[in-house]
Amino acid sequence: MIAVTLCILALADASFSGFRAHAGRDGRIDKRAAKANAAAIGAAAGAGTLIALGALILGSIGIGLTTYDGLVDAGGRMLLAYVIYATVVACGFAGYFSRWLEVRSLATMLVLGPGTFARPAVILAGAVAAATGGSASVGLLAFIAAAAMLLIEPALWLWFDRRQESTMIPFAPAPRRFPHRRH
Repeated sequence: MIAVTLCILALADASFSGFRAHAGRDGRIDKRAAKANAAAIGAAAGAGTLIALGALILGSIGIGLTTYDGLVDAGGRMLLAYVIYATVVACGFAGYFSRWLEVRSLATMLVLGPGTFARPAVILAGAVAAATGGSASVGLLAFIAAAAMLLIEPALWLWFDRRQESTMIPFAPAPRRFPHRRH
């Protein structure tokens, strides 16, 4: 159950990463479809990351580097940090989808904005909690998982940047360079 809960939280985090990486890139008035698509892309990136992490974890159990029970204990300690953060973000997202502009603005300013800045610290806090009281190999796996989750959003930013460059119609021609210009 702990592993399933951690995977659900990781997929939600990756979806939000896709949502944030896409924010501000679409000029349409109704952006619901674009935001949903960006969240789905983030979830797909998260699923790929979880598959790779799962293979790494199962491999570490298979070669005797760590035990299943040690990983379950570490996962329980991770959940303590992540569930509190996820609950606060979920409340903020509920406000974000309110029909009242004031509630949406308040949710963004009080919860979602600061939550974005707190995200790396929360992910690292979960890794530290998992490493505390566990074996060195469990701690290493926890920090590898944290690094993988922290890298999803920058990877999505790059992906959306490249996608936008390839589909964007230039508004003006590229500036001309005159390296041998004489005065």
